[in-house]
Amino acid sequence: MPHDHTARSDRLPDLSECAREPIQFLGHVQAFGCLLIISNDWVIQNASANSTEILGLTAGDLIGTRLLDHLSPGAMHDLRGKFQTLSGEDESGRVFGVDLMGNGRCFDVALHRTGRSYAIEFERKAGDRRRDDMALVQPLLARVRKGRTPVEMCQSAVRGLAALTGFARLMVYRFEPDQHGVVIAECLSEGMESYLGLHFPSGDIPPQARALYTKSLLRIIADVDAPVSPILPDRDPEGRVVDLSLAVTRAVSPIHLEYLRNMQVQASMSVSILRDGQLWGLIACHHPEPHHIDYETRSAVELFTQLFSYELNLCEEWAERAQVERAHDLHERLVMLFEAGVDFGTGLEQIAEAIGGVVGFDGLALCANGSYCTQGLAPTEAEFGRIERHLARAPAGRIFVTDFLDQACPEAVAPERQIGGLLALPLKQHPRRFLMLFRREVARDVVWAGSPTKISEEGGRIHPRKSFAAWAETVRGRSAPWSPAELRAADLLRVTLLELVLKLTSDQNAAGQKRSRKQEVLISELNHRLRNVFGLVSGIVAQADPEGQASGRIRALARANDQLTQARRGRYSLMKLIRDEAVAFAPDPTRVLVEGGDVLLPAATGDTLSLVVHELVTNSVKHGALGVPTGEVRIAFTRTAQGGVEWRWHEAGGPPVTPPDRVGFGSTLIARSIPHELGGEAEIDYCADGLRARFYLPPRHAELMTGPSVAPPASAGEPEAARDSIRLSGTALVVEDNLIIAMNAADALRGLGADHVLTAGTPSEALRLLDEHPVNLAILDVDLGGLTSAPVAERLKELGVPYLLATGYDADLAAKEGDVPVAHVLGKPYSNEGIAEILGRVGSRGGQGPDV
Repeated sequence: MPHDHTARSDRLPDLSECAREPIQFLGHVQAFGCLLIISNDWVIQNASANSTEILGLTAGDLIGTRLLDHLSPGAMHDLRGKFQTLSGEDESGRVFGVDLMGNGRCFDVALHRTGRSYAIEFERKAGDRRRDDMALVQPLLARVRKGRTPVEMCQSAVRGLAALTGFARLMVYRFEPDQHGVVIAECLSEGMESYLGLHFPSGDIPPQARALYTKSLLRIIADVDAPVSPILPDRDPEGRVVDLSLAVTRAVSPIHLEYLRNMQVQASMSVSILRDGQLWGLIACHHPEPHHIDYETRSAVELFTQLFSYELNLCEEWAERAQVERAHDLHERLVMLFEAGVDFGTGLEQIAEAIGGVVGFDGLALCANGSYCTQGLAPTEAEFGRIERHLARAPAGRIFVTDFLDQACPEAVAPERQIGGLLALPLKQHPRRFLMLFRREVARDVVWAGSPTKISEEGGRIHPRKSFAAWAETVRGRSAPWSPAELRAADLLRVTLLELVLKLTSDQNAAGQKRSRKQEVLISELNHRLRNVFGLVSGIVAQADPEGQASGRIRALARANDQLTQARRGRYSLMKLIRDEAVAFAPDPTRVLVEGGDVLLPAATGDTLSLVVHELVTNSVKHGALGVPTGEVRIAFTRTAQGGVEWRWHEAGGPPVTPPDRVGFGSTLIARSIPHELGGEAEIDYCADGLRARFYLPPRHAELMTGPSVAPPASAGEPEAARDSIRLSGTALVVEDNLIIAMNAADALRGLGADHVLTAGTPSEALRLLDEHPVNLAILDVDLGGLTSAPVAERLKELGVPYLLATGYDADLAAKEGDVPVAHVLGKPYSNEGIAEILGRVGSRGGQGPDV
């Protein structure tokens, strides 16, 4: 019999311990590989204890030595080249079949950055490997493409991977909107238990594990009972625990190992399926015995899954596009209805029928022309008002959706209404008005893989469930979920409805403006800020400012607009706004100090606050503390009990202050802009020892980012400005045997102003280019695949051309061999920023440096 439960958000209160487990800092590696942590000059900082078994090198003897003292020159060349291809923190590289010691024993190598260091992992190469697994990816993918639905494609994928990997059970595990998982496809060997169709609670994969699945796409556990090896020492040189987030050999959480043993699983592998960078699901592989597949096969699996994810996304997007096309048709139908004189009050039945053809719902409600209108399943008017007040707190202009209304809006609707889902479409922003679509509560049986709880045993430690037999639960209070295709269609419907509301409130007789009214909603977000700027500029100019302040105020708006266009996610920094004004107008901007961190605000508030800041700064320069050498301004940001931000402006050390005889335009801006336009508060106190002002910014506008006291002048940015001032000219030469590294270096030199960049992979090619082209600057890789760039360096000296040496050796050694100053040596691995930095250093020191 199914167990009858009402869905509750706190049904699994005992999973917080799992969610806090630091799985990326376990400090051990699995037995199938070993790990070394090295510095950027190849000194070994940490080593796993099993380095003896894997490499034949004792971990204790490795610490503090250089890796190149233990590996063959050919292996070091391969590793250096691969490191240079890593462009970011989350990028990893791999090299197959490397003869590390020059003795014929080959290894597969994985490497990645971890903080300021680099991690290298080694696995023994399978000696009997005869199959090219990469060649099997495209044939397997061709089978996947034959699937007509996502489920059919997933079924083809697990069948293909079962043949490729030899795992006994493979499942596609899709995440639902509430993050619990359901098995939608499966491939089994004889004797393995089926989990097809079963649900797994979200707590089975805690948040930190989900985060790692988006960064490290494949995770293998070769043997749940194999011993693990500690990393020695257990911390980096700065005392931090080694981060193993991207390590393929990373040891496994004891809770997860117990979980697998309870499933009768001895080996597993998980591969991430991503959509738009988010975790869509997993391909989970299980085996009843220890099972390890080598790195080349795993790389083929990872490549296949990435391509499979792309094909799966295309399939889902095709269905969503079809829904969007119907939404476009709905736009035309609704426009025709409204053109025929139908509105929300008189034609609600026709409107509901049209919308129902695109988005499924059981009832509809809205307030139109002062009346409460409903169709089908709907709450009472009082209940509707409670929901609307709740939605008023949500971000403006967006749809609101839930399939669990009682959780989203507790006690807003009586249970007897049996309303489970809500999709609210905004009609107006001031005041907030919505068209709400409702779905009926659907009691459904969810079949879990075992009871979806974990139990506490001795000592209060959390243990995973031991049984995974089917366990049915009746879930109440929820509706059928709103599909991604329905949500995309609803977003288009939102724009249509906003346009129709705009039509109803516009002059229907102004035929010449009809086309612009249709387009207004679609372009409103693009031109909203521009209209505000024009309005403010007109208002400022209309004052006919006799003191010539209008141009300064307009420039303040321009500076604010520059910041807003660069702000991320539509927010800007109030501290930077103050800094820009201080730099522009204050004789000594270092005397403007900011305490309490920074305040981030939405772009829509930028015009208002830029004018307030401009008036405060310029008034202080003309009449207050910033007008004398001894004065200073202290600015403090604090969070209030209501959640907003209090902003205090205190001047000290300036001339005596007296209240103004009349209230001018600037004073009016300071006192009234924030209360009038942002709903905040402003208080101005003309204290004799210095002007004091207090402003309150409401929480809907302001977010306080706490941090140490900072001074806002431009001096804090001078190093960056100096770096930006580095400019090259003429032709540059890059001599590097790795194509990707050469391309990156060439791009950096072009970005610094070089007119042309030549590249060469061998000394002979470089010498030929020097004979054919005049060169102004060169970057030389010391080791060119067993050859040396010394002949090229000698030719450059003869020609009087400055050059930089790029090398993985010590700067002193490379400088001695190349007969160049240490300042001219680029240590590998180097970045584009590193090239700019050393060019700046060389230019500032003079001597035999490039013309920067």
